[in-house]
Amino acid sequence: MSHSSQLVSFSAHFCRGRLPVAFVFSVPGTEEALKGKPVAGDTGENLDLALVRLHAAHPSLFGSMHRYDYRITNAFSEPIAVALGHTASEAKNTEIRNPQNVERVCQELQGCSHVVLCGGKAKLLLEPLIKSGKVVVAVSHVGNKGLNKTFKLKVSDTVASSSFRRKMRVGLWADDVLCRLGSEEAA
Repeated sequence: MSHSSQLVSFSAHFCRGRLPVAFVFSVPGTEEALKGKPVAGDTGENLDLALVRLHAAHPSLFGSMHRYDYRITNAFSEPIAVALGHTASEAKNTEIRNPQNVERVCQELQGCSHVVLCGGKAKLLLEPLIKSGKVVVAVSHVGNKGLNKTFKLKVSDTVASSSFRRKMRVGLWADDVLCRLGSEEAA
């Protein structure tokens, strides 16, 4: 745990962080509900791996390699997971687009200059966040399912371990974030 993350308060869906860059995910799940922190499972581990690459490539924007130094929130704040007794693991689009929910997300992102929307559910917030004047990009989810779906590798299973393939996909995700941010800032 980084020194700065020890000073930050958490909830299952939110971390204020200290940097003006935010990551918006879909919804807290089982790990987040149990640990009381956002992106607490594999998604968080993948984000940490990506931040090493993002920090190396653009240290003025990604000033830390630690996830909890960034603003982190979710498109829907209440934990949802089958393991928690729900019939689904995602919020409905109507719940995410509900004006009160959109206002909550906008308030949580006050003070952030850049927002990375991670996954399709977070992308539902693209329009209102762009209207707020922030630099906003939408990328795939950095969870293993999102990475596997988005980044098909040509590396044989016998040549590379699953850990190696995971790291390759995370690197491709980080490159996508940088490419999209570069396009937005050039516009």
